[in-house]
Amino acid sequence: MEKDVQSQIQELEERIRQLRSSQLEELQAKLAEARATVAALEAEIAEITGSPAPSVRSAKTPAADGRRKRTSSEEVKGRILKALSETPEGLSQKEIADLTELNYNTVAVYLKNNSKDFKTTGTLRSKRYFLR
Repeated sequence: MEKDVQSQIQELEERIRQLRSSQLEELQAKLAEARATVAALEAEIAEITGSPAPSVRSAKTPAADGRRKRTSSEEVKGRILKALSETPEGLSQKEIADLTELNYNTVAVYLKNNSKDFKTTGTLRSKRYFLR
């Protein structure tokens, strides 16, 4: 009787392995189908917009080669000028960095190197920047 129980256990374990294997194959097939659908949609977007479709990855995700995308100096300038033009009461370096989603040091270096383009009031932490 014990042999019957052992053989039944083995049969059931083998059946579980087979079911898992078939489930895995089904999921892999669904994944391949979903990837094909995404590729077709990206091609359709590219055809409509005339430019490559954005990848499914988020903008904050590192590039495929593991490096971050460098923000151009023109983009830095544009973001800072836009933030300052929208706030007539002026902004601190930290507020500019937060509003523009730029690194604080990037903002500080840009403001230092282009000080002639801005009016300032206060000193140190109370320093505020305005457009001329």
